[in-house]
Amino acid sequence: MGRPVLQLLPLLELLISRFLRERQRLPDVNTVEDVVRLIKESKNIMILTGAGVSVSCGIPDFRSPDGIYSRLSQYNLEDPQEMFDIGYFRDYPEVFYSFAKELYPTNFKPSPTHAFVRLVEEKGKLLRNYTQNIDTLEQAAGIQKVLQCHGSFASASCIRCHHQVPGREIEQDIFKQTIPRCPKCIAEDPNLDDAIMKPDIVFFGEKLPDAFEEHLLEDARQIDLLIVMGSSLRVAPVSNIMSHIPQDVPQILINRTPNTHINFDIQLLGNCDSIVAELSRMLGWELKHELIPTAAVERTEQPYTFQEPYYYLFEGAVFDDKHLLEFSSDSEDEPRKSQRLANSAPADPETNHATSEPAPSVGDSEIPQAAD
Repeated sequence: MGRPVLQLLPLLELLISRFLRERQRLPDVNTVEDVVRLIKESKNIMILTGAGVSVSCGIPDFRSPDGIYSRLSQYNLEDPQEMFDIGYFRDYPEVFYSFAKELYPTNFKPSPTHAFVRLVEEKGKLLRNYTQNIDTLEQAAGIQKVLQCHGSFASASCIRCHHQVPGREIEQDIFKQTIPRCPKCIAEDPNLDDAIMKPDIVFFGEKLPDAFEEHLLEDARQIDLLIVMGSSLRVAPVSNIMSHIPQDVPQILINRTPNTHINFDIQLLGNCDSIVAELSRMLGWELKHELIPTAAVERTEQPYTFQEPYYYLFEGAVFDDKHLLEFSSDSEDEPRKSQRLANSAPADPETNHATSEPAPSVGDSEIPQAAD
């Protein structure tokens, strides 16, 4: 009996260490007004963006009912992630190239959320935009301080000799659903089977670009605010960014669905575009984008509701009974709850003083399904 118990000790030590390292939420970050204050005060904001910021551009996300993974059901894969597994690609490149045109960034335009990130940069507040997306819409939006954690279609490399070409050289193959061959390898031996060009997007089984770790270590010393937008942070190693951020740095989530495995200080739930439009209005910033309605800019009513313990629900939020069960109102510590309640009364637009009027509901519009 003694030996099995001893064998479990290392695992127990690991679990205890993780518990002790678990980040505690900051007691003075409780309201949407606090988020606005933090953005105003911060000078080195790290913004991590995922697929949710590009959904309004017409680019599918991964996990929603109409997302990429659901579209892969026709390929009879054991796991939809096989489509993006480097080992599977080496064996069956034709499967990826039969689907690649669905991912290719062609006539897509940046979303209001991309414009917001650019606005943060123009205000001199952006430390860096870490994006999990491969659509290159950050560049289209004019964002300069961007790191594409998962690569992009901007270039392609041979999986055999690593010869690299501009992405446009394999564009026709992508749309014809044919496998592009390496021009360098084929010139030497036309019969090579493994001389295949692959877009320089990071597949499962491949390491992230060296620049990712280099910039992250540097940025972790300067960051004073973290904002995660449109990402469920389910995919490592990008999800491990959180472990590099000092625990006293405020952490804000903007996403359609809650995150139940990371202790964000506040979670603003809903369509990213709607949320950044409201934040811009409260900041007094002019966010220019054709998809932002005039009503959102001139809004006088509060466009969100509060849900215990730290959720603010905007248009498009997906928050169901499962989340209510996981986070009941008694899970919020009393000092934090008292501070939030003291600060959460909406301001009278004429006096800018707190009012006791109840907050209006999000609205009667149908809440769409999750887009992580």
